[in-house]
Amino acid sequence: MSMVRKLHPQLVRNLREFLSENNISTKKLVIDLEAETIEDFDDYSVDDILSVAGILKPGEAQELLEHIQESREGWRK
Repeated sequence: MSMVRKLHPQLVRNLREFLSENNISTKKLVIDLEAETIEDFDDYSVDDILSVAGILKPGEAQELLEHIQESREGWRK
């Protein structure tokens, strides 16, 4: 079971500075201290698209891909 914990304001400022310096602009992250990695959740992967592919009508998959690309461009501006 995961728990959400409030961060100290100074720690939040330090983390934002670190992320900015490392060109990480996503809003949701998982920090794995054991693996020493940071994983973001703002981008959609091919697996995300394939998981719903069975319920899409012909042509809807392409529309979904285009929508995702447009959304990504909007976040990066």
